[in-house]
Amino acid sequence: MVSKQKLKIAIFIDHDIMIRHFIHSNVFSKLSKKHYVDFVFPPQGHKRVSLDPTPFLKNSRIFRIPENAIGRSIWLRRKHVEIMRGGFNKYARDSRRLYRLVTPRKVEIFHAILALPFIFEIYKFWTNYMIFKNPNLFLRKLIKKNNYDLLINPGIPNGIFTNDLLIESKKEKIPFIFIMNSWDNPLFGKIAGGIPDLFLAWGPQTNQFAKKYMCLPSDKVLDFGAAQFDIYRNKQKISKEKFFENNGLDLNKRVILYAGGSLGTNEYEHLKLLEKEIENGNFGNSKILYRPHPWGGGGNQGDRIFEEKWQHVQIEETMKKYMEGIKKKGYHLTYPDCTDTHVVLSYCDCIISPLSTILIEAAMHGKPVMCFIPMEDIDAKHFQTVHSLPHFREFQNENQVILARSRIELISKVKLLFDQINDKNFPKKMKKISEKYVTNFESSYADRLLKLVEEFKLN
Repeated sequence: MVSKQKLKIAIFIDHDIMIRHFIHSNVFSKLSKKHYVDFVFPPQGHKRVSLDPTPFLKNSRIFRIPENAIGRSIWLRRKHVEIMRGGFNKYARDSRRLYRLVTPRKVEIFHAILALPFIFEIYKFWTNYMIFKNPNLFLRKLIKKNNYDLLINPGIPNGIFTNDLLIESKKEKIPFIFIMNSWDNPLFGKIAGGIPDLFLAWGPQTNQFAKKYMCLPSDKVLDFGAAQFDIYRNKQKISKEKFFENNGLDLNKRVILYAGGSLGTNEYEHLKLLEKEIENGNFGNSKILYRPHPWGGGGNQGDRIFEEKWQHVQIEETMKKYMEGIKKKGYHLTYPDCTDTHVVLSYCDCIISPLSTILIEAAMHGKPVMCFIPMEDIDAKHFQTVHSLPHFREFQNENQVILARSRIELISKVKLLFDQINDKNFPKKMKKISEKYVTNFESSYADRLLKLVEEFKLN
């Protein structure tokens, strides 16, 4: 049974990533056509938002409200204190180690003191009082004025609207749905502002983590897939022949995709190693297709990668402008089209990547993958922490996933990828693994969301 009445829904979006994943991919399109849907963003010019959502929101009103800077500062500090007061399990230790990498020692000590049991109760009381004294008045006014039936926030647990939304939703008794955006979302503890009425997880793994690390009740978490990967259900926008032509590839050669990571690895050296092996005839008839991570920019050597005269390495065409931009004005973010990623993963033969969500995406495409953790790199301390976090650790331990912990292993284990390429049953095995991380549904994300919203409101 679904709602016959038009619902008034407000969707709060605070980052370019969410615009790309949820708006540019049109996952809200059917919802907006059938119900009254308002979209709320930070003001124009906000540092988190540069992509234009307006061409995709013709059926909706758009509001822009400022973030609650004082409240957000309080929530973020409380989040850090919550990290420091975590238990003594392996995850808690890794979480604190990761936190220490980006936190000055004095701040860390201060937060550790605030995390002490008795002191924390006083600190918690003070933060609750300060939040009560410093609400997001713009958000409160918007919600009160429009009398919404449902609030939706696709984002991250410490997003600029999330905690204020939780408070106002409880106060006004409006159901609140939180949609996770990134693989690591559930790992970084509770949403400080409270518990949403429903948390949409990617699949079984993130469902489990949301209950374990975010302390969410089982009836508040639902496997729902990932909006940004829904495009993978569709046919590729160009043929394999055209893709190879655009990227200077040979249809008679095996294509090894090196998909860069977001952390500071020396990807130039990795590509040089792979090129040398191909030149020496050790990898047969192969070509390397390099695709930098949109947040990583080629690791520590993005400019050298772009300037190098490669013989056996091609920079993926849709990311060339990004690399040119890095060379001209330094590191900057980019948000490649989801359809471009779909094309690349469809037409390559196997994937090598440091710790990145593209490993899951490759598994969804049935491709052999190597999880490459170069521990000898300059920023190895990041890897020593990040690679041991539960979501990465589980993926690394999958039987079909090849794990390389050094540059020597990178070279020695590439031939294992070739064996998997030749296994006709391998794509089915890999797609089955991907189901643990992102649940696959017959219906589209847009159809599922429309049905969920209508049924959820009735209940």
